[in-house]
Amino acid sequence: MTRLLAGLAGSAWRGPLAALVSGALLAAGCSVFRTEPLDVPPGQQVVMGEVVVVGFGVPPHVVLDIAREDGAVRHELPVDLSRSPFLITLPPGRYQVQRLRINESGSSFPEEPWFRVGAEFLVGDTAVYVGTLQLERVVFARNLTVRVQDEFDRLVPELRARYPELPPVIGRSLMRPT
Repeated sequence: MTRLLAGLAGSAWRGPLAALVSGALLAAGCSVFRTEPLDVPPGQQVVMGEVVVVGFGVPPHVVLDIAREDGAVRHELPVDLSRSPFLITLPPGRYQVQRLRINESGSSFPEEPWFRVGAEFLVGDTAVYVGTLQLERVVFARNLTVRVQDEFDRLVPELRARYPELPPVIGRSLMRPT
């Protein structure tokens, strides 16, 4: 990178182009290595887990619709990688991952805009790990195979490395397919 900038500085393009290139590289580098600070609103808990999506192309470009059982709280969880760890905040209650929707900005399947998921989990009064939700598209049956794996020992340390401000106690409330 230093050679690139030095070469640009010695050419006729030295001023504006060198500034543009170095600014773009600096901005890209900062966004890759920086994580947003964890912000937990009052009355909510940290909910963490992972989603593995198979059969929707690479990257999958899907959204999971999550709702509390009373319907008062809804959350959309975008999934743009085949394996996507997540960390969200939700108020206490019983939640259901209701459906997987094709994200309109990604690839689309007009005849299949959404798939029923049917997995539920509980958010209590502490931070909670809900598991790895594995969703596999069954092409001919036009539905999903839904499984949940407990990968607490692998995923929680990875998330702690990215978010050192995570609460010291994290409970387990694995999702259950319904």
